[in-house]
Amino acid sequence: MSKTAGVIAPPPLIYLAGAGLGLIADWLLQFDALKLSPFVRWVLCGLLAIAGGAIIAAALGQFGQARTPPEPWKPTTALATDGIYAYTRNPMYLGMALLLAVAIGFASLGTLLLFPVVLITVDRFVIAREERYLDGLFGAPYAAYRQNVRRWL
Repeated sequence: MSKTAGVIAPPPLIYLAGAGLGLIADWLLQFDALKLSPFVRWVLCGLLAIAGGAIIAAALGQFGQARTPPEPWKPTTALATDGIYAYTRNPMYLGMALLLAVAIGFASLGTLLLFPVVLITVDRFVIAREERYLDGLFGAPYAAYRQNVRRWL
């Protein structure tokens, strides 16, 4: 069994790459901006970013209480199942997805179009690998947790 989940890249970099590539696509392909007023865009952006940040903070707090590193490229020492982890198995990835709301603020159609690609990449090449790793590490307790708590929401 591997000592880590073996994710393809640090998840924050995957989300940042999606945002960056989307902004580059806007510029190269001259996508029209989202047709929302700046006020509506920035209010939506702010609300989603605050929610994403709060979810990430709650998840990091649970990892701290469990005394296990949050980075998936480091060995996991404990299973976090309380707090926000009682509602979603992947709150940090959910929070990072909500942080992509900056695309709304910047009216980036390219980033919004790449959003599903980012989510599929995280789902298949990060979460799936983490789940195999955690299943091998924790066995039945992790299998029971997976049955009771949804992957995203």
